[in-house]
Amino acid sequence: MSLIRVVNTVLLTSALTLVAGTIVMADDKPYTVTNGNELDAASYKGFKLFRNFCARCHGTYGQGMVGPNLADSLKVITKEEFFHTVEHGKTGTIGMMPPWSTNKKVMKSRDEIYSYLKARSDGAIGEVKPKKAK
Repeated sequence: MSLIRVVNTVLLTSALTLVAGTIVMADDKPYTVTNGNELDAASYKGFKLFRNFCARCHGTYGQGMVGPNLADSLKVITKEEFFHTVEHGKTGTIGMMPPWSTNKKVMKSRDEIYSYLKARSDGAIGEVKPKKAK
């Protein structure tokens, strides 16, 4: 087998692996829900942080109150947009969300908060209080 053919085979295999990896990642969910309302440990941590820092404006279940419905918002914004808004805040038509960049707990746990809200957004858990899966 020639060197060019070996290199082309390796490149093609790498490209297929990358494509397959992208497809798998697109289907991956950042959370696990069992028994209708039991969240994996990371997503449950996100629920607790959301409850402590976000629910007063976005509602107990992310359904919206003074702040927008995050369960609906996560259907149209990317994870990166979510992270940017959490860090830098946002001014809207009826008010503004403060930046959370100085809150170390929130900034360190944006992934967990996102996972919890994504489970809500995807309909994996309804408007019920989640439990931590055992």
